[in-house]
Amino acid sequence: MKLSSRRTFSALLSILCAALLPMAAVHAAAPDCTGISTVNNVVLDDPTVISGLSVPVFVTTPPNDPNRFFIVQQNGEIILHERGDAPTDNTVFMNISDDVGGPVFFSGEAGLLSMAFDPDFGDGTGNNDFFYVNYYEGSFFSGRTVVARYELLSPNAGDPNSELRILEFSQPESNHNGGLILFDDDGYLFVFTGDGGGANDNHGVCGNSQNLTNLLGKILRVDVKGIDPLGSAPDTGCNAGFFTGQGYTNPTGNIDDTAGGACDEIWEYGLRNPWRASFDRTTGDLYNGDVGQNCWEEINYVAAADLGGTNYGWRVKEGNQCFDPAQATTTCDPSGVTCPGSPNCNDPSLVDPILEYANPAVGDAVVGGYVYRGCRMPNFDGTYFWGDNGSGTIRSFEVVGGVRQNDANLDAQIGRTPGVFTSFGEDARGEIYMADAGAGAIYKITAPFSDFTVSGEGAGTPFALTRDGNWSWEDMFFETMLPVDFYRVYRGTPGGTFDCIHSTTDTSWVAGDPTVPAAGQVLGYIVTAVQGANETQSGNPPRTLANPCPAP
Repeated sequence: MKLSSRRTFSALLSILCAALLPMAAVHAAAPDCTGISTVNNVVLDDPTVISGLSVPVFVTTPPNDPNRFFIVQQNGEIILHERGDAPTDNTVFMNISDDVGGPVFFSGEAGLLSMAFDPDFGDGTGNNDFFYVNYYEGSFFSGRTVVARYELLSPNAGDPNSELRILEFSQPESNHNGGLILFDDDGYLFVFTGDGGGANDNHGVCGNSQNLTNLLGKILRVDVKGIDPLGSAPDTGCNAGFFTGQGYTNPTGNIDDTAGGACDEIWEYGLRNPWRASFDRTTGDLYNGDVGQNCWEEINYVAAADLGGTNYGWRVKEGNQCFDPAQATTTCDPSGVTCPGSPNCNDPSLVDPILEYANPAVGDAVVGGYVYRGCRMPNFDGTYFWGDNGSGTIRSFEVVGGVRQNDANLDAQIGRTPGVFTSFGEDARGEIYMADAGAGAIYKITAPFSDFTVSGEGAGTPFALTRDGNWSWEDMFFETMLPVDFYRVYRGTPGGTFDCIHSTTDTSWVAGDPTVPAAGQVLGYIVTAVQGANETQSGNPPRTLANPCPAP
């Protein structure tokens, strides 16, 4: 999948504006870190944890289930991978390829684009088995975005015949679909849409993104769970390409939640092609990557207290710069143009990105990511990971007090440039993943193997030594998804050297060490995991290991 960034058509510009209404903070649920030991790493790795895929564009897990991974493939398949299975051990959860056919392999931006689980999915009550998808349906030149709800056919299979279309709206071209859907912690569904495709936001007199009578170039917010008793049904104020949805209302606090006028679904606007966004689990702040045109890629940031009604500026602006369709191929800092009723490109009501970069100096299609709030790596808490689809670069920064700091290029550290990097993903524990459509693989952003400790402090399966019983320890492959060749058991004395006495591919040793310590003697034991030339830590502080056992 390649996200288009360069287009060179020109058009006139006209804009409709609306009052900005503040929204309350949006907070996602904190992860359950019970039984997860931490790693004191300061560098990162990105091992392959799922492979054998075709065109993965998104990866996620249900909100209450960190052990099942769902990979959205552009061809219409949703793939299920279970923690503890081999990387290539994948099954088809649901296939709606007949619905998302057409231009997938021509435009590169159509097809099945994302999925989101109902916040109550798998909550233990058995009363909710809903999940939602976003896909493009239609021809190469025109079609529609569909946001639909599905139900389970069985615990590990979705029912393709259970579709309930929530939203449908026309797309004049097959690119710039946005395509992300996600829930906030209040249970509202957010839909990120592109400007309708082509170049220069050229549809209509002045494009779509600043036009509040259509749903393109926007962030939509709808209530599919009946949360807001004051919510309103969709009215007829939207453009003719809008198809009345089913099973939702518009919550109060959207830009226009009254009858008539602007589309009631709009929460924020002024985006070109928002490619992946997320709410910070801890703060509720919103980050989204917006793919630029000829010159500038951008990442937008809005603090939770300021969310709702935000105008991100396209096509009045591209990044921090003014934008003029007539000068799109001649300069990256035009004087800018305005349309009747639109703000000037320097109007303070337009939110500037927290980061912009030149296209193609770093890359040509930004991929928004996630703020790390996971369980494993406390040293990276608060770090926002992002990337670029064109160059495959992986980078990060932090936001402190609304200011970006600690920019880092992670390419050399991680050691891999994904071939066609399409998306980040997040599991129920807040750990972060990357999808590579070129390699057909999912990578995990994690600590290097040698920084882990088997049965480290807080591990759900501790190192258990039982006299005249089996010894056992943490299943490192299951818990970390990192490949493990075998385990070594070392014996020594506290403060001394530890020698390897046993190796095994299992996570237990039948009856354990038969050696009986002499009177007054104290024996200590350490278990490590081995992966090629790498071995996990020997404790904190590290102990001296000697005479490593060969593979069993």
